Amino acid sequence: MDDNGASRPNTLLKQKLLFWQLLLLASVGSFQCCSGARFLVPSITLIRTPSHHMTLTTITQALVQRGHEVTFLIIDHQGAGGFLPDSYTSKIILPNPMTDQDLQEFIDIKDSLTDLINMTKLEAMRDPRPWKLKEYGDFGCGVLLENTAILEQLRLANFDELITYPIADICDTLLAAYLDIPFIVVTGTKRVLAFHEGMLGIPTPVSYVPFSIIFTPKLGHQMTLFERIQNALMFYGAHSAIEYFTVYRHLRHLQRTYGIRPDLTPWQIISKADLWLCHNTWALEYPRPIAPNWIPIGGLTIKEPRPLPEDLERFIQGSGDHGFIVFTLGSSNKALASGALNDVISKVFSELPQRILWRYFGEKPRYLGNNTLISEWLPQNDLLAHPKARLLIYHAGSAGVYEAMNYGVPMLLMPLIGDQTTNAYQVAAKGMGLVLDVNDLNEDEFRTSINKLLNDESYRISAQRASFIMRDQLASPLETAVFWIEHVIKFGGDHLRLRSTEMGFIELNSLDVVAFLVVLSLFILYIDYFVLRGCYRCVCRNMKKQKTD
Repeated sequence: MDDNGASRPNTLLKQKLLFWQLLLLASVGSFQCCSGARFLVPSITLIRTPSHHMTLTTITQALVQRGHEVTFLIIDHQGAGGFLPDSYTSKIILPNPMTDQDLQEFIDIKDSLTDLINMTKLEAMRDPRPWKLKEYGDFGCGVLLENTAILEQLRLANFDELITYPIADICDTLLAAYLDIPFIVVTGTKRVLAFHEGMLGIPTPVSYVPFSIIFTPKLGHQMTLFERIQNALMFYGAHSAIEYFTVYRHLRHLQRTYGIRPDLTPWQIISKADLWLCHNTWALEYPRPIAPNWIPIGGLTIKEPRPLPEDLERFIQGSGDHGFIVFTLGSSNKALASGALNDVISKVFSELPQRILWRYFGEKPRYLGNNTLISEWLPQNDLLAHPKARLLIYHAGSAGVYEAMNYGVPMLLMPLIGDQTTNAYQVAAKGMGLVLDVNDLNEDEFRTSINKLLNDESYRISAQRASFIMRDQLASPLETAVFWIEHVIKFGGDHLRLRSTEMGFIELNSLDVVAFLVVLSLFILYIDYFVLRGCYRCVCRNMKKQKTD
């Protein structure tokens, strides 16, 4: 009786203590949590694609669901393909003064860029279309900075953070400087021309970090002497020059024209980024130095697979144990431009025991077999998640590459433009697939490559290993991105930023330290010389004196 009576007060006391502990933890948690932050997401360049918008809005959709406000700033006539529902709370449209003729010229140039794959790098650099497209890419920035009404509207909105998605320009950082708000960078690949590791002070040793994703895409992290020379020339020479003429000068001109922090260089403004959310994963990337504010979010856009439509599922099930192949060129490329090449591809497909799902636009290929289904749209992620998926034939865009890796599907890659060639050769280096050059593609090579990937089990084993590495993480890429965004909203980004962003070349590379140590060593040697010479003379003098005595 006494024991039971004594135990009840103890139990009640423990319950009360537990209640107050939980209440205290809840209070601390609510104090630390950032509540209802306001984000500005500019999208004022005309060269955005649906995949870019999908990456951005995947993040902003999660922010909206967590109670934050997201305002999209979009230039008129840009198009909103890839925008996810409920991914923003408000939208501001920037008027576009382009004429219909200018807009059509821009569309024609953008659609014709795949022609560059048939040129050498020198011919592509001489071609006026990429430079004209760059002008259109920069166009929205000037339009915005001229629109004082919208700038004032943005200033009065008191945003907490700006999220930018640079491609070939980083005008949004000037907007952040004008509004005096911090910013976060999101890139859809390992680096872009307008934003790379050097801008966050991250070391990129040319001895084992392949830098250029355009000029030397085949380089890996185990380079020969000649390849290291190539890498150094690209890093210190060609890339720096192009970066200066295409990014730095444009930003500097805008700074001076509109009086936006003229006391800082463009690189100093860019280096103030709180975070770099990089669509990258160590399952594909080569090991290299990083910084605390570099956050990998490879596979961000991968969704939980859904059941396939009945017609597709029925077509797939008809493949039996052979399985099926997916052929698509992403959201921007409807089909290969060459009708003859499409005929070659359709002929090889018709010979395979597998069934093929081909995302295709245009005139029906000449040798299309009964085992091939062509469609203007395919649920790529859901298809790759299917247990009968055997191979992805793709242009090597990062989103699709990560989907194939996530489900352990080997890849046959035919890169067309941008970072696709680098992605393709990284996949090949990891043993998950093969790379074909569209310029030199022939029937025998295409047939041999497909059969090799289907019959050599090592490619599937490597793809499955990459899948295990990619999935083995504490949180999903989206959860990781949202966590770090809310982290810098609460605490800022100074504690994550490398000190190297504030150091000059001499200080960063300790050249002043080396110079000081060299001078000090020479001074000590100089003193030693005089001491030893004095000792020598003293000894010689004594010896002479002894001989005289």
